Amino acid sequence: MEGKVYTSSRFITLKDFKIHGGIRTSASEATIKAEDYTTRQLNIEIRKALSEEKKNIILENPGKLNSIAVGLGVGADITLKGDVGDFVAALNNGASIEIEGNVGRYVGDNMTSGEIIVRGSAEEGVGFGKYNGDIVVYGDAGDAVGQLNKGGALIIDGNMGKLAGLYMLSGDIIVTGDAGEDTGDWMIGGNIYVAGKYQTGTNAAVTELDAQDKEKLSSIFKKYDIDAKVDDFIKIGPKELRPFYGDDKEASK
Repeated sequence: MEGKVYTSSRFITLKDFKIHGGIRTSASEATIKAEDYTTRQLNIEIRKALSEEKKNIILENPGKLNSIAVGLGVGADITLKGDVGDFVAALNNGASIEIEGNVGRYVGDNMTSGEIIVRGSAEEGVGFGKYNGDIVVYGDAGDAVGQLNKGGALIIDGNMGKLAGLYMLSGDIIVTGDAGEDTGDWMIGGNIYVAGKYQTGTNAAVTELDAQDKEKLSSIFKKYDIDAKVDDFIKIGPKELRPFYGDDKEASK
């Protein structure tokens, strides 16, 4: 009797699978035992599987490797099963990446588009320099969340550390728990939404949500299945758009 394996797209029989090295493949999916590879070898195998038009790639037991699944484009659907290291999914350019575990520093560093889901906690630097796309952390995050953020949404479904949104230019940071010291320090654009405790930094001003803010948050919470009440949030934005130039009136004298 033929065994069957369920994939996200269809049932396939076990005879459809090919197993070589640490990789199990089918017509639509590739599963890679990541512990068998170095970072460089693993990234090569990921790109090889994508070149063979694998729709879904699963990396098992990545073992906290750094800099894996980096620079991937539209059409890549990657699942990492286990804790991972630093700079995972950096330079993401349209891929959908899900991490079933905790992640190290600077996940999604300088990503330009796509989606990164972390089903665990994250260390410092989540989404540093992000241009666009969404990052969701279903857990706590360390310091320096969304620094130099330029677009997209960054959601922390937990608490985050200090200096979130430093030099932020645009986009949204949303935290359903507490925010640490100097939140929004020297920000010159964008929004930081906080439901818990917070301490603002230089050039950061607190305001109430307007109708557009509430609609945006409601949509994001529904999309990512986040259990939060919109009315619990405040918004932090920049006091001045030119904070580094002092008082414009004084400068003109």
